[in-house]
Amino acid sequence: MKSSSICCAGRSLALAALLAALVAAGACAGGTTPRTIEDLTNPYLGPEHSQWLIGAVSRLASPEEVQGYLALRDGAAAEAFIRDFWVRRDATPAAPGNPLRETFEARSADADRLYSEAGMVGRRTARGTVHILYGRPSNIDFEVSPNPNDGPIELWLYTEGSPAGLDARSPARFYRFIRRGDLTVPYTPRERDPRFPRDATRPPSPPR
Repeated sequence: MKSSSICCAGRSLALAALLAALVAAGACAGGTTPRTIEDLTNPYLGPEHSQWLIGAVSRLASPEEVQGYLALRDGAAAEAFIRDFWVRRDATPAAPGNPLRETFEARSADADRLYSEAGMVGRRTARGTVHILYGRPSNIDFEVSPNPNDGPIELWLYTEGSPAGLDARSPARFYRFIRRGDLTVPYTPRERDPRFPRDATRPPSPPR
């Protein structure tokens, strides 16, 4: 019973950390409405659609699209919305296929395989979001956390001049992640660490 309580407490802390990271991402983009997991979940839709916005999709969607999706009330409307969402992002509508969506879906499948944890599919996690937007990093390394109570920091490096991501933005040179409970979340120093530039601890900001 005691170990079960500790596990639940650890997962709660990890979820809280992930929510805080998503709030920070919305705040640093200059918006007034934070985009947390709860904010991006449509409880009126079934499980196959209710969390569609969580992860990289929310970085591609406009605020109006986010609000429009959250206003939907049935699965058929959600399917139509998702279809139109990708049609609007097809650079060559006269040609067969949709390169942006195809890349998104292929990377999402990779993220689900590589980064699913604690009952959350990989495409909705912090690492999965970065992977989908910018592809595999040039290198993955690990660093010792300055806090002795923390595990290692996972460091993703992107080379200078890396191609723009699916959000039409260049990736940061590096992203850092750390395990909190059952989830891996963006690393934010508990005390300011002079080794890390401030913007390198944050996930990519959603467009506004």
